Parts: sequence; C-alpha cells; structure tokens
Amino acid sequence: MSLSAEELALLEYVYDQVDRDLGKRVDLESAPFAPGLVDVASRRLMSAGLIELASVVGDFRITHRGLSLVSDIRTRRKNGPARTADLRLSLVLWLYDRYLDGGQPDSTAEFLSSDRSWFLGKRFSERELLQAVKYLKSTGLIEGLEIDQKDHLIKPALTPVGVTCAESEKSVSEFLQPPAASGGTTFNVRIEGSQNVAVGTQSDFTQNNTSGIDPAVLARLTHFATAAREGLPSYGLDESRQVEVEQIAGELEAEATGDAPNRGRLRRLTDNLIAALSPAAGSALGGIVTALGEQAAAAIGG
Repeated sequence: MSLSAEELALLEYVYDQVDRDLGKRVDLESAPFAPGLVDVASRRLMSAGLIELASVVGDFRITHRGLSLVSDIRTRRKNGPARTADLRLSLVLWLYDRYLDGGQPDSTAEFLSSDRSWFLGKRFSERELLQAVKYLKSTGLIEGLEIDQKDHLIKPALTPVGVTCAESEKSVSEFLQPPAASGGTTFNVRIEGSQNVAVGTQSDFTQNNTSGIDPAVLARLTHFATAAREGLPSYGLDESRQVEVEQIAGELEAEATGDAPNRGRLRRLTDNLIAALSPAAGSALGGIVTALGEQAAAAIGG
C-alpha cells in the first residue's frame, strides 16, 4: 500500500509522539492537521496495519509495522546518492510533462511546487534542486537562460537528448552511461525517419544487408551517430564545427543503415566523427558521446 504525503506525515507524527513506545497512546484530535485529513488518513493507516485504535475515545497506538516503516523511510531519506538520482530523474520527467503539454515553465524554481518534488514524503530542498539543474544542464539534457550560475534556469526545457532520456524509462545515470555491448544489450535510441533499422535488444536488431557485419555493431555505430547529432546544441562548438559534426554523423548513420555497409568506410567515418567532436570531449556530454564513438570504433575494427 502506498501512502500519500499527508498520510505519511500523520504516521510520522504518531511515531514522534510515542518515541518508540508501542504502548503509548496518541490523541490525534490535538494533532496539527486539518480535522478532515486526520479522519481519512487515520482510517487509511489503520487499514494498512500501521496504527491501531487504542480506546473508544479516539486514541491511537503505532504498530510494530508502523514503527519499522517510519524508521526505514527516515534512513532512506538520508541516502544521498538515492536522493540525487531520484531528483535528477524527477526533474527530467517534470520537464517532459511540460513538453507533452506543449507548455514551458518560467523557471526551474517552479519544480518545488509540483507533485514530482517529493521524496519519501518530504520535498527536495532548494539547494538540492539547484545542484540537479546544474548537473542536467552540464550533461546536455536540459537547457534554458542562465542569468546567474548559482540561480535557476529561465524558460527551462528538455534538449532532444533529454527527451530521449525521459522516454528511455531509465535513470539519468543509466541513460548517460550505458553498459558496454554484449549479447542482449539494449540500445534505447529513437532514430527519426529510419526505415530499415530497428534498435532494441541485439536479438531484435534486424537489417537487410549482405556485408557480414554483426547487426549489433551497426546498432552501436548508429547509436553513436544519433547521440553525436542530438547533442549538438550542448557541446559549445563553433558553427563550422557543428556543421561538420552533423554532416559526418549523417553520413555514418546512412552508411550503417544502408543495404550494403562498407566496413572500411564505417571505420573512417567513425574516426572522423570522433575527431570532429574532440573540442567537446572535455564537457560531460561530449565526453560520454566520445566514449560511445571509441567503443564503436573498437567494435567495427579496421
């Protein structure tokens, strides 16, 4: 049974009042909550076996189950990596909600008043949010006007890579650092306008070609080309370099998805694309995409 933020708040109130004494009674009529909320939430908590009625006058006791649940939640709330991972994904999904609605928030500060700003019954802090905003912008998943590096983004939105991240159903770290290729590896990449390449698990990848090149290798090359092109707005490259990256990425994708891809040409285009991306390799997203390219180059060989 999942608890709402209000129900969890009431349970934690009982927990704090009894001070781990299972026999202590708590009068919820004097609790600092709206009367209607107490009535509904207390019934839900009793139904879940987390509190129990202690007397006919409306006193309650916490159960072993309720005591353990609150103790576990409070321990998990202190897990920094888990909080950070949850916040980053929640922020991406919040912006994805706006993307689907066709709207755009005025500032990332609005996130803290949304339903996605809760972690185990408590809202994320302003400081945590600013750190998440900075990280997601540095990795090229979100964009927006930055007036002060320590402040929120104005008119924030997902980049094309950020949209792909939201639709991947992965955590942000899993999306940015995919596992090395092996049997059954999943390439969750949307390839717009491609007719003859299906990107999924290695066993699902099909392509009509007579080159003898492993379809999983072709999927890896296509993945690299797509990621390189979609990340263009976030690399900080000059205009001529952006044009070069887009051109080479297009040629690599076309060759990898063609009916008769040539191994030598695939390797040359991969090397050329890595070189074109080299000025961006020092950034978070540029480094990740460059690593994809190096893995692709190793996979295709000479």
